[in-house]
Amino acid sequence: QVSITAIGSPRLFTVVGIATFAGNDTSGGATWALFDLKTAQDFVIGKPGLLDSIVVRGDGQQSEQVLADRIQAVVGSPEIETLTGQQITDENQSSVEKSLGFMTIFLSVFALISLFVGSFIIYNVFSISAAQRQQENALLRAIGASRGQVTRSLFVEALAVGLGGSLLGCGGGVLLAGGILKLLKTAGFGPSDTELIIGPTGFVITIIVGVVVTMLCAIAPAIRAGRVPPLAAMRDVATDHADVSARRLLIGGLLLAFAAVAVVLGLTVDPLWLGPAVVSLFISLIALGPLVAGPVARWATPVLSRTRGAAGTVAGRNAARNPKRTALTAGALGVGLALLIGVATLGSSAKESIRQVIGRSFNGDYTISPSQGRGALGLPTTLTDDVNALGIGQAVGFSFSPLKLEQDGKFEDKAVLALQAANAESIVQIDFVSGGFNTLTADGILYSLDKSQRDDVSVGDSVRVQFLDGDIKSLTVQGIFDAKTLGNLVVDRSLFDGTSTPLFDLGIFVQRSPDTSEAQATKALTELVDTYPTAKLQTRSQYIDEQASQIDQFLNFIYALLGMSIFIAVLGIVVTLLLAVYERRRELGLVRAVGMTRRQVRSSILWESAITAVIGAAMGTSLGLALGWIVVEAFRDEGLEAFKAPVGAILVFVVLSVAVASIAAAWPARRAAKADILQAIATT
Repeated sequence: QVSITAIGSPRLFTVVGIATFAGNDTSGGATWALFDLKTAQDFVIGKPGLLDSIVVRGDGQQSEQVLADRIQAVVGSPEIETLTGQQITDENQSSVEKSLGFMTIFLSVFALISLFVGSFIIYNVFSISAAQRQQENALLRAIGASRGQVTRSLFVEALAVGLGGSLLGCGGGVLLAGGILKLLKTAGFGPSDTELIIGPTGFVITIIVGVVVTMLCAIAPAIRAGRVPPLAAMRDVATDHADVSARRLLIGGLLLAFAAVAVVLGLTVDPLWLGPAVVSLFISLIALGPLVAGPVARWATPVLSRTRGAAGTVAGRNAARNPKRTALTAGALGVGLALLIGVATLGSSAKESIRQVIGRSFNGDYTISPSQGRGALGLPTTLTDDVNALGIGQAVGFSFSPLKLEQDGKFEDKAVLALQAANAESIVQIDFVSGGFNTLTADGILYSLDKSQRDDVSVGDSVRVQFLDGDIKSLTVQGIFDAKTLGNLVVDRSLFDGTSTPLFDLGIFVQRSPDTSEAQATKALTELVDTYPTAKLQTRSQYIDEQASQIDQFLNFIYALLGMSIFIAVLGIVVTLLLAVYERRRELGLVRAVGMTRRQVRSSILWESAITAVIGAAMGTSLGLALGWIVVEAFRDEGLEAFKAPVGAILVFVVLSVAVASIAAAWPARRAAKADILQAIATT
């Protein structure tokens, strides 16, 4: 015996069979309960004689299309369409593809973010590599190689690196996709006979993007490599120009000024300005990074000297002597951290806004909502009626129902909120420009202020709506409200009486009457809700906390994706330090020769990594808070009313970033400490 809730009160049914779908227990994670036709009509949709669809199987004498055309001629109704099996399959596939389109764009954005962060590493690697091979390139120039030949040789190297990295990325992506598909099958999502389909488009795009990004990152190092003078062949050490040019400062300042102006224009004139504003902020971070990296490293040097001795002095000076390289390495970490903090700020502000909006708009003492995973359709409207019949107070249910609204002579699909207007007046607190819940009848409709202005309607106007069964009815606009919590259109629930439109409550707010104690109300509601297996009873504060916490699930998903960019940034610190250790092998050998211990060498590299991570954390925190504030202000009119900085999350992100970056530097620190002194100081 199982209790099942549909359009009416729960009923007990006896399990008489178990079905599978394409070898799986479920189809796409959904849970199914199958009934005979009459029970489904009476219990599930509450309309005896009503059918959603009729499935026809031919005897093979005619094609599917011919049979569909004959059936359509017999039906003779333009509101009913006849589809072949192939058309149904194509429609389902198109629907799934459309629904997953947002996810594809969403994941592509995070892939581009990771690629953007990775470009810092690519640029740093080519810059350091060109500096290390300065003597070699100068020797080529001395024996007759032209600037163009030296530059082209680095471009060819970049092409090989980009192509090889892209091919490795394609292979890794296929393995990852296969693992995800197996995970989904194990979890019961998707048919068991689905196989991984690999299209050529993804490979082509990946290779092109990987090669182009690598080549772009190699432009500046390649040009610098070609400009090396032949006399540099006589130098015994590699040099890398570390000065911060006036042109860099000018470009960074102009970008920062443009970003500020674009933010103002985006918040006051057109939101499209916010896109260029954010891009300019990130680019200015790269351009002006050395201005931050140099002073911070120099400020850290005396502090580390007093606390860590010679190792701290070496670490601070190494970080300060090439602020461009330090800033680029820190910038990769800063970009990832800025996105994390920006998202965390947006989530924190959204949670605070939800608390304020729900607390201000609804006066209920209790809420009844669908249990997670058990009430996908919502709650039967009979539950609201049962609560009102208890006599402990008033209850109002909220049902969002599809409806077609006539606009410019055409009926367009809309979602309307259906509720009991008589009870809503005391429970729902929203501002009305005109009219109110007390004026709403079964033949009326309420418009939001924005919707009424867009459609140019006012109180007293008549609009036509079409129900799911094709019936058309004229409604009178009986009020205009100024709120974002109820959608754009509100009707009384009695509008759907006698129609084939099924109503399910997505939530029920209950207001306890003054003459009923809290204990009495809780006991009566608990006993009633327990009879509905898909319903969940909560107090007002519990409901608000749960609604706010739902954002955490989405944030955790984004954090996981952004974690890739942080991982890449940390990898960049490791690669940069490895190359820097190789570049400074002679220097390390000299300090070891004059008495610096292996432990001190290792400590200097670790503290240099920590300085770089701190610089990246400072840049990322400031940019992340600015990014979060911009987004919150941009969506203020959409209900995002409060700005709240997640101080705890920011501290966790910063501490973890610095700690992980410091730990990741252990490998290059170990290599530096193991450098052979005689080999490092040898000149031949």
